[in-house]
Amino acid sequence: MKKYFILLMSVAALLFSCGKDAEKPTVKTASVVDVTSTSATVNAIVENDGGAEVTKRGVEYACASFSEPDHDCYMGIIYAGSGVGEFQCELTDLYPGETIYVRAFAINEVGESYGEEISFVTLEEGNDGGNEGEEDAETNINGYEYVDLGLPSGLKWASYNVGASSPYEVGEYFSWGELKSKDRYSMDNCPTYGVPMGDFSGDAEYDVAAFAWGSTWRMPTETEVLELKNNCTMEWVMIDNNTQGCFVTGPNGNQIYLPSGGFMTETNIDFADAEAAYWTSTPDNNEHDQGFATFFYVYNNNFCNRGWMSRYVGMPVRPVSE
Repeated sequence: MKKYFILLMSVAALLFSCGKDAEKPTVKTASVVDVTSTSATVNAIVENDGGAEVTKRGVEYACASFSEPDHDCYMGIIYAGSGVGEFQCELTDLYPGETIYVRAFAINEVGESYGEEISFVTLEEGNDGGNEGEEDAETNINGYEYVDLGLPSGLKWASYNVGASSPYEVGEYFSWGELKSKDRYSMDNCPTYGVPMGDFSGDAEYDVAAFAWGSTWRMPTETEVLELKNNCTMEWVMIDNNTQGCFVTGPNGNQIYLPSGGFMTETNIDFADAEAAYWTSTPDNNEHDQGFATFFYVYNNNFCNRGWMSRYVGMPVRPVSE
């Protein structure tokens, strides 16, 4: 009987010790995706339970930063079950064109922990890519969505880049006149560098938009990016802590979003958080060595223009179509 009592006391001590050593869980606010004018999806993960069961987890959201609370600002909480691992929360009934702040949370018996605060901006009303139930053929060509910005030429601009699946992804980087992305971008592996060439918009031998998307898709020319510059307004916006870029608003109020991705030289990405840079199909014929081509860029201070860059540099491509 004495041994049995000692055994019970030992088990009790062990359990007490385990509870005493437990900590708050570790949770991460990973990203915000699928942003529309009234909704968004928050990805999060409970990385560690802290030694005690996570009984609740979810996302808090508000129209003001959690570090500077505003009592006139609305707040909301969405619960997403329990336990460790990845989870998602969908935010709905948001307001168009508004900055929203989100953070994930997790609760165990020790207490509540929060992930990093992320902010994003909902799209302006009417910029969600068409009404629900609308025939896709009215807003896409060959399966790729476009936006009619109301430009004088009637040119349609794609909603996202080659190699991307949403407007907020940079997609792939290409050297000028090449059809595939690569691991390294340098003069010695660029076959168009130094070669006399004309504008190749629509020529699938050099135009990656025409090659990858088919139909009437192609790369924009220098003249077409200048039309965009001269007829649209530019607004640099932080979508979340990992995504920023420029909303381009056309004369009719429709918008496209150009994510900031900078450009690649060798294996490095330069100015990724400060410049949205995109190739055109037009060479720079002012350069005697035929080593440059025209590109379009927007800085994070809303300044935009066209410029010239070495053809071997890797840049994103945004297709256009008639």
